[in-house]
Amino acid sequence: MGAALRLSYFVQPLRVVSILCFYGAGVVLIREIAHRLRANGWGLVLLGVAYALIEEGLALQTIFNPEGMDGETVYGRAAGVNWFWAVLVCGYHVVWSVLIPIGVVHILFPRESRSPWLSRRMLWVFGGVFALGTALFALISLLRSDFRLSVVEIGAVLAIVGLLTWAASRCQARDTPCVPKRLPGTLRAGWTGLGFGLVWFVFHLMAFIGSGISFVWWVLAAVLTAVAAAAIVNRWMRRGWTARHRLAASFGAVLAAGLFGLLLVSLGDQLVDVVFEVIVIGGLVAGYFWTRRRTSPT
Repeated sequence: MGAALRLSYFVQPLRVVSILCFYGAGVVLIREIAHRLRANGWGLVLLGVAYALIEEGLALQTIFNPEGMDGETVYGRAAGVNWFWAVLVCGYHVVWSVLIPIGVVHILFPRESRSPWLSRRMLWVFGGVFALGTALFALISLLRSDFRLSVVEIGAVLAIVGLLTWAASRCQARDTPCVPKRLPGTLRAGWTGLGFGLVWFVFHLMAFIGSGISFVWWVLAAVLTAVAAAAIVNRWMRRGWTARHRLAASFGAVLAAGLFGLLLVSLGDQLVDVVFEVIVIGGLVAGYFWTRRRTSPT
């Protein structure tokens, strides 16, 4: 899982290059596409879902493969689709792979947040790098598993990605006046991000542990959790929440990912991975306070 960083990953050239190409170029591309489409936050979310489907549906194939990345059985499978995992992994990429990185960069560089980052030529260059990352992820999937996507599955994912991109283009950004109301403190925003993040990663565990309850109920619970988080964020945005509120909420969610990763590596027998994860969490905390000092309180 993406939340669990292991030191051994950095000595695997194929994994490192694929991650840099797919995540690095992919997130910048999504930001540029959203900017050129004049998409609002919901448009960015839809593009994030399309991005997740390209990775997990077409490249790594985890949405369809009956076995997880480490050969484990995936809970919540029906009609050839890992439904519970599909919801969870799409939610993960929308928030942790797309919204938070873009949001934090906008906080650090507010002057550049309303302008394009790439020229038309560089847009094609980043598109090529992203395509390379996708191809490398697909190669990793082919090497680790005998599972192969069918033509129907490939076509279905491409069609959904196209529909999501079209829907994102219809979500136009508008200048909506904020309603000045009392905002929660930044501490509360951080705890909210941490709480929703931890709940989401508990769902991740259930996707592989399973339970006696039908996966349909777990899917419903995950969707309702996402809706609740979106409703809270939307309400705070309408009240004019500040950059520090956004930063605190993002930090809470990222810290949840770090703690979940620490749990996963602790279940293994590699002490070096545990130490590395602790160092990463320490870096996240230090990075948060450093960024907070650079962020305007308004």
